[in-house]
Amino acid sequence: MPMRVHEVHPALAHFPVALLPTAVAADLIGRLTNNDSLMDMGRQLMPVAAASVAATGIAGFAAQEAVKTSDVSHDILVTHRTLNIGLLALSVGLAAVRSRSRRPSTGYLLAGLAGAALVTYSGYLGGRMVYAHGVGVTPADGIEPERTPEVPHDGFGRAARASASNVGQAIRHTAQEMAEGQIAPRFQERPPARESTAG
Repeated sequence: MPMRVHEVHPALAHFPVALLPTAVAADLIGRLTNNDSLMDMGRQLMPVAAASVAATGIAGFAAQEAVKTSDVSHDILVTHRTLNIGLLALSVGLAAVRSRSRRPSTGYLLAGLAGAALVTYSGYLGGRMVYAHGVGVTPADGIEPERTPEVPHDGFGRAARASASNVGQAIRHTAQEMAEGQIAPRFQERPPARESTAG
């Protein structure tokens, strides 16, 4: 079955959702029980979790430009994206801190638990875009077909070029929207829509 460019992101999203909480849980239980094997597992898993966040984020940028959004679903998308940028910074920081210590500190564990909550909530927002608003769903007219070719039917080269173009566009749109103050519009009140009056 062929896969479109925008479908790579949800396929990869399961990895950070599973790996980051597992790394934190292994460290937490390992520290509470003084189990060196579990703490070693947590230390080794966190860089893998951070890498999975990065890969999923790149795929998310490619997907962002290939899907259609409405006002509400666009706000969810922007909030989801901002949370994931923060999650990437946090997970890279956690991996760096953890690589230098044999035992996880209390601060590390608290930050890790916050990261686990963040990845869970961000995943919820991603699902909300799809299941409540039809973003990325072909029968709901939720994609830009020319920006999300099928693989292998349309060729890997075309898919790679479309993905690279989408990532570039997504980074530009992200910078523009952040400059306009659109950081987490899901948490900001949207002004009421104006009613049009017949002239």
